[in-house]
Amino acid sequence: MQIFVKGQAEREFAPDQIVASVSFSTHADSYDEALKQGVQNVKDYLQFVVDNTDFQISDFKTTSYNIREEFHTNRLDPKTEADLEKNLTKRVSDGFFFSQYAAVEFDFNKERLTKLLVLTSKNPNAPRFHINFTLKDPKACERELLADAYNDAKIKAEALVAAAGKHLRDCVRVDIDMPPHHEAVYEGAMMRKTAMRGSINDYDEEIRNIDETFQPDDIPISKTINCIWETSD
Repeated sequence: MQIFVKGQAEREFAPDQIVASVSFSTHADSYDEALKQGVQNVKDYLQFVVDNTDFQISDFKTTSYNIREEFHTNRLDPKTEADLEKNLTKRVSDGFFFSQYAAVEFDFNKERLTKLLVLTSKNPNAPRFHINFTLKDPKACERELLADAYNDAKIKAEALVAAAGKHLRDCVRVDIDMPPHHEAVYEGAMMRKTAMRGSINDYDEEIRNIDETFQPDDIPISKTINCIWETSD
């Protein structure tokens, strides 16, 4: 006789990697101007970061880029009685929008992160930030849970066969399910922009205040396995 048992294990791990995504947006009346100004804003920001932190331009990897024209529709006033039966509308361009997205990955270090946040808030063309606290090797964490999931399955199998008056023999098959991926996420738009005076060292207190209050959650990782056990009388 064979029995099917599901084993489960879950544990929380402290994040060991930060992924900071930045998105740039520029609006202009023409395609050429949107492209020119958008690219310049990205270059200026990255150079600003390089000049004031230990990040390099090559650390920021572009993930997507586009320029699009957007429109709205105006309702026109009817001029004649015949116009009342018509759908009088006019499509009007709202201009061209440049967007570029980039991400920088680095080992978990709140000091580097808070410096980047504070520095960005001082930039006149600050991009939007999206921060993920992640694990560099989530599969290694999953492997740590395999033994716990197997033991959980064995305990359940032993309880089932004991209730049936039988004996547990060997586990003859194990199927491993992929667990859901979890991340701790922080998202914020840099709304406050202050003129940058002096160096980043002038903002040590602001950096320290953020560092002391920025506490990301641990990341839950789960593992599920399906086991088939043989039993005997």
